[in-house]
Amino acid sequence: MRTKAVGLVALALAAATATAAPARADSVADFYKGRTINYFLATTAGGSWDVYLRVLINHWGKHIPGNPVIVLQYQPGGGGVKTLEYMDAIAPKDGTAIATPLPTSLVYSALNPRTVSYKPQRFQWIGNMARTQDVISVWHTVPVKTIADAKRTVVTMGVTGAGSNTFFDIAMANSLLGTKFKMVQGYRGSVELDLAMERRETDGRANTWDGWAAAKPDWLANKWVVHLVQIGPRRLAEIGDVPLFIDLVENAADRQVAEFLSSAIALGRTIFAPPDAPAERIAALRRAFEATMTDPAYLEECRARNLSAGEWVSGAQMESLMERMFAAPPELVERAKAALTVR
Repeated sequence: MRTKAVGLVALALAAATATAAPARADSVADFYKGRTINYFLATTAGGSWDVYLRVLINHWGKHIPGNPVIVLQYQPGGGGVKTLEYMDAIAPKDGTAIATPLPTSLVYSALNPRTVSYKPQRFQWIGNMARTQDVISVWHTVPVKTIADAKRTVVTMGVTGAGSNTFFDIAMANSLLGTKFKMVQGYRGSVELDLAMERRETDGRANTWDGWAAAKPDWLANKWVVHLVQIGPRRLAEIGDVPLFIDLVENAADRQVAEFLSSAIALGRTIFAPPDAPAERIAALRRAFEATMTDPAYLEECRARNLSAGEWVSGAQMESLMERMFAAPPELVERAKAALTVR
């Protein structure tokens, strides 16, 4: 009799478990049905970040329970810092606000914890569409073709905010490689930076490698830009005979700094929600993101637009990356901060 009673209890528990997940899924679908998710991008329209997110939005909504409409909102400012501050303090915490920051603006908070209000490790990470590799490039008519040339010749480089890779990469090169790049600040985004190069207001800029491929494939095909150095944790052969930043740093202590900042730059095209958004909605967004990353229609559109796909990172993996970045030794953080100080 006791065995029969235990069996009935087990059956009841199994039935409850089986119905719990659909009930939660239904509640998520009920919430998102007919709603809009505002997707905040920390740059202006028209650049590679814009292209990547528009392709994602074309496919992501169909995988989210309730099929909400996803609307892209541009929020440039401070090299990405403005978006992070908005998501931390102002954005709705109900799962209807998500964002893609610039990876360097995440590092900025690790280096300047007392000057920013947000903590990236508290955000709820949904995933990462693609890892990034940066390049420092100049217009093809500029008489500088290598980093060695840039150590001898002053080169004007367009820059947005202090939290952006356009600033980080140039400051790193000046501090750790001894280049003579002169920053011209005040540009709002990639479109303005590229126009400045074409008009010869500036000589060059830092950019993501896949950003050139997505936004300016004709520039690459016509060899209108010359790449001086690539920045990331490993060298990409597809960029060509372009040295890796870390390999050019001779001092051991400086090399540690370069490795730390290069790994942070490679965080890539990440997606997060504010702190305290309901766990079941974040879990649903994560599942939908992962389904999108392997969706044949999404992958086909990426191929058609020269976008990177396949090296995506899950939300759980992003959480671990954030924890490791903010656990860096204080002395390394201070050296990295010094390397990014404009002298």
